[in-house]
Amino acid sequence: MDDTGYHYLIDAHVKQPSLLLDASRLKSIFTAALTGFSVLNFVDHKFGEGGGVTGLFLLAESHCSYHTYPESSYIAIDVFTCGREPSEIVPRLIDALDCEHHVIRYQRRGTCAIPHAPHVAPQAHCMEV
Repeated sequence: MDDTGYHYLIDAHVKQPSLLLDASRLKSIFTAALTGFSVLNFVDHKFGEGGGVTGLFLLAESHCSYHTYPESSYIAIDVFTCGREPSEIVPRLIDALDCEHHVIRYQRRGTCAIPHAPHVAPQAHCMEV
């Protein structure tokens, strides 16, 4: 099995800090951005009156999470998948969140990222005809 992981970390400053208080709207934005991925579960938490929101989508491919800081118009986003490169999610989120400024960091993960690690070849799949 290919253990290659694709990890995107996004730090963004949004134009509308009120969005970062709205748990329902954030869930909708992230759900739309994750189209084509297999959402297994979702959980979020709103931190009191005027506080931010933390959300986590558990994906068959791995996870997507966010933490908002409305007092500074900031959202931290983490997208990690295995077996499928998730780069199409990033521009969907940047656009839907109406980001004024953002920084995207990418890290390839898995045994391919470990120097001198033995790389295990994917096992062959046999089918009877």
